[in-house]
Amino acid sequence: MYHTKLLTLGLAFALLLPLCGCDKGNTPADSKVADAKKKVGEAADATADAAKAKRDEYVAAMSKRLDEMNAKYEDLKTRAASATGDAKKDLEKKRDQAKAKLDAAAKKIEEMKTASLDRWEKIKDATGNAFDDLKKAIE
Repeated sequence: MYHTKLLTLGLAFALLLPLCGCDKGNTPADSKVADAKKKVGEAADATADAAKAKRDEYVAAMSKRLDEMNAKYEDLKTRAASATGDAKKDLEKKRDQAKAKLDAAAKKIEEMKTASLDRWEKIKDATGNAFDDLKKAIE
């Protein structure tokens, strides 16, 4: 008799469980968890977008700076071509060093353009150093 009552109670519970909606995960806590996950995802996307915009802005500034340095390099080439004697040798040496630094800075900009968002900050410091070296070589 005891087993029959227990079996009947278990069967009733099994039949009523789907009707209460408890098995579908529609509790208020589940809804809050889903909302929180959505907000976290949106925040992560916004953070990634902001980092990309910051990287792109820095790349544009460095590209502009590279153009300015390239103009100074062209002036240095012109001065080296028109110089004579020891001044010509010195300017040609300076020109060659400046060309190597100019190429290194351009390479750093290209590397930064393709760098992942978490890696570009590390490349940023190296790019700044490359431009400092370039500036010293040209001026």
